[in-house]
Amino acid sequence: MSEPCVVSVIMPTRNRWESAWRCIHNLSRYTEERYEIILVDNASDFIPDYILKRDDLYFIRNGWDRGEVAAINQGMKKASGEYIVWLKQRAVPSHRWLTQMIRVLKETPAAGMVGPMTNRGLEEQRLPVPFQALSKIHRFSNQYNHSDPRHWKEVSRLQSFCCVLPRAVVEEVGELDEWFGMGSHEVDDYGVRLKQAGYRLVVAGDTYVHQFRDTERNKVDLRERKKRESQNRRYFIHKWGSDVFEAADARR
Repeated sequence: MSEPCVVSVIMPTRNRWESAWRCIHNLSRYTEERYEIILVDNASDFIPDYILKRDDLYFIRNGWDRGEVAAINQGMKKASGEYIVWLKQRAVPSHRWLTQMIRVLKETPAAGMVGPMTNRGLEEQRLPVPFQALSKIHRFSNQYNHSDPRHWKEVSRLQSFCCVLPRAVVEEVGELDEWFGMGSHEVDDYGVRLKQAGYRLVVAGDTYVHQFRDTERNKVDLRERKKRESQNRRYFIHKWGSDVFEAADARR
């Protein structure tokens, strides 16, 4: 009998297989814990053989695009790990990335969700790294990623590209709110719910996970993304009575 997995990594996909492959390859190379990858595909035009032939992936294939939020919820229903990871395919897992974030959850009182440092996005997680070559990213990560509790910090928000949560916390707080549809502010919403339940959001300041920009998006994609962000922000305000930034700070 095989040993149970410790971590369930949930990755929503829709086309963009080069990015997905890079993420999966680096995850399998640099993850020390026993893991499962649950890949939830939202009606991609095709799935390449080099993805289908991997024996470390559990596939959920949707006949239509249900959106990233619903895809993550689907994955969580199938997850068996003690820890849950929400991972976007633009992420680049590297040396000790997951071991160190799990340590944060284990050793920080009431920690409900943890995220890493990265090269762009929210200021409290941003570490501007000037290079894009994978070899340099991994070299930097190997130098930077050394566990140090002095660099763990509580924050009001976390980026959505890489979040690690204990399974028990997810079971208590519940699924992501699928009204956020294709994604944007769903993790902000979840963060407010976590804090209402008495949990803390923490940045592992000793852990770096790089993000690549999505070069496959076109102008139509970008327009749709801005429209979606605006719609989801309005929904967040309707739900919580304040803007995403105000709610995040007020409910700490």
